[in-house]
Amino acid sequence: MNKHLVTQFKALADPTRLRILGLLTEEELAVGELTAILGMAQSRVSGHLSVLKDGGLVGDRRQGTSSFYSISSHGDGFKTWEAVRAVSPGLSLAAGDAHRLETVLRRRKERAREFFDRAADSWEDGRSESLGAQAGSFAAAGLLPPGLTVLDLGTGTGSLLPFLTQHVSRVIAVDGSRGMLSRARERMSGDRLPSVRFLRADLENLPLPETSVDAVVANMVLHHLPHPESLFREIARVLTPAGRGVVIDFDSHEETWLLNEENHRWPGFDPPQLGAWCLDAGLSVPEFQKVPTPDTGRWNRLEVFAASFGRTGEGGRKTGFSLRSRR
Repeated sequence: MNKHLVTQFKALADPTRLRILGLLTEEELAVGELTAILGMAQSRVSGHLSVLKDGGLVGDRRQGTSSFYSISSHGDGFKTWEAVRAVSPGLSLAAGDAHRLETVLRRRKERAREFFDRAADSWEDGRSESLGAQAGSFAAAGLLPPGLTVLDLGTGTGSLLPFLTQHVSRVIAVDGSRGMLSRARERMSGDRLPSVRFLRADLENLPLPETSVDAVVANMVLHHLPHPESLFREIARVLTPAGRGVVIDFDSHEETWLLNEENHRWPGFDPPQLGAWCLDAGLSVPEFQKVPTPDTGRWNRLEVFAASFGRTGEGGRKTGFSLRSRR
């Protein structure tokens, strides 16, 4: 007898655990968030999660002091859950849980925006995004023949805007924080302001038409997003067929203080992970280049990359560019 299969079936033979699986099918959630949705003590929820994890049905990752759980995306546990859902679609999300999940996610987003609003005035004083100003200018240089419309995703306090507006005709600066956009507007007051459109929006759901921008820069923003892969899908959607993009962010690291102090959701990224997201979104295989960063303080333990890519044409033909070739 397959003992692992028995463990999976035992894990599934409980209404609360089925509710948890339904929720995690929709969203990666922290233990505290599951506790709020289910209306149960944290110890009970943790116990159910332990059973599901033993059965290979869920996995977890650490973010600072919190553990986030999600449906296992591979292995026998994933196949078993998919098979169960196929014969009983009603298990996807229990009645009432969908509304509570929406409330939890809305509060999560509000807390993130409050963090950035509070931090706007001191954002460049020793924070990780100060690393990105130099790196972003270096990496974005290859995007900027005159006449382009450039989308600056997660513009923050607008550290790249003076550089961008010197080289292109129009910039769309997007951020989810009112405080950050207010500082960005202050930075661009004067003659350069008319060339910038400021837009408060979720980066993973941009209110922009398809094929509406020539180039995209996402500078030190990917590690803040709950669903980084969604950003690449949005980039692919809004880029013109010959469009180009560059993402600047951290290599994978073990600096947990960034998760605890700086509202980072992800401890950097590996090239294969970003490459898979690009390909899934319809973008070309990215080319990676290490970019210069200040060699001071605790930041010198971190490395920053620029991942450059374009759209893919028929048969996966690459229509992007290489930062390396433009140095």
